[in-house]
Amino acid sequence: MKDWQSTVSAVLGALCLVLAIAVISTGKTTQRLQNELQRQQGEINNGLLSQRGQQLGNSILQDMVSVSARNTKMHKLLGDNGYNIQFQQPTTPAAAATDKNNKVTP
Repeated sequence: MKDWQSTVSAVLGALCLVLAIAVISTGKTTQRLQNELQRQQGEINNGLLSQRGQQLGNSILQDMVSVSARNTKMHKLLGDNGYNIQFQQPTTPAAAATDKNNKVTP
């Protein structure tokens, strides 16, 4: 092998080594950033699930209160679990059909 050929081979070998180190470094940085994004996405998803759960829980509780107006067992169940339900009496028969002023106090 001639002198210039060995020099070119050494330079190309060093260049390959430098590029390999750069690829490994970039890959590790990318993986770290992906892990951070996954963690943040998990926190966002947990927050959304918690918010949806609260909305669902409130809807279920309101349905239970509506049922408790006609069902004494449901009214007792809610009372036993710390919900003090007070129904306001309508002043006229027409208001009885549209009364939505039931109060729930936890």
